[in-house]
Amino acid sequence: MVRKMWKLSLNRKLALNKRKKRGLLNIYVTSTPPGIMKGRKDMMRVFGVCDKELREKVCAGIARWFYDACILFNDVIYDSFKEMTDLIGQYGMSLKISIMLELRVSFFQKEVANTPIMLFQRKNEWAAKRCSIRSNGGRDSVVQKDIVNFLVNSHKDFVFINSKEVSKVVKNATMLFKLLDEMVEDVGEKNVVQVITDNASNYVKTTIVYLRASLCSTL
Repeated sequence: MVRKMWKLSLNRKLALNKRKKRGLLNIYVTSTPPGIMKGRKDMMRVFGVCDKELREKVCAGIARWFYDACILFNDVIYDSFKEMTDLIGQYGMSLKISIMLELRVSFFQKEVANTPIMLFQRKNEWAAKRCSIRSNGGRDSVVQKDIVNFLVNSHKDFVFINSKEVSKVVKNATMLFKLLDEMVEDVGEKNVVQVITDNASNYVKTTIVYLRASLCSTL
């Protein structure tokens, strides 16, 4: 009898010690039964499958739009693409897509107004990591004029700088050189590592003139 009483007393002391080790707040917390834990894991697995299926459906819709609009696949690397998808996700299912008039007028005007800020940011990047200038010439079949587009290529993307009508000077290498030199000065001579032009003979001459001028300026 004494031995039984002693065992009961010892068991109570051990139980009290365990409670003390758990802490005061733990007496108000009950452990989750194994059956419920298994149910939660099963629900997470179901949600994971649903999430995967929903993502597959969304990405398929985005891909279909790329195919229909003939958009280049590598355009997904643009920061603006990620920003667009993030903003759509934040807004939710009730988003009303922009109509064509908004894209052509109001949002376009806002983006044009924001261009100087964007260009200023790009120039800081060009100064830090350097860039290339690319001239792309061609003839506009509608207005029957020769046009040269000037773009800047950096580690991040292409940026359109200017467009010049060169119908009267398209065969004049010296005049084309002056236009190209103006673009280099505008971008920053120290920021430009190379100039890329068309392989037409007049543009090749322009590049040679530019190289000679660059060599003379460094001597």
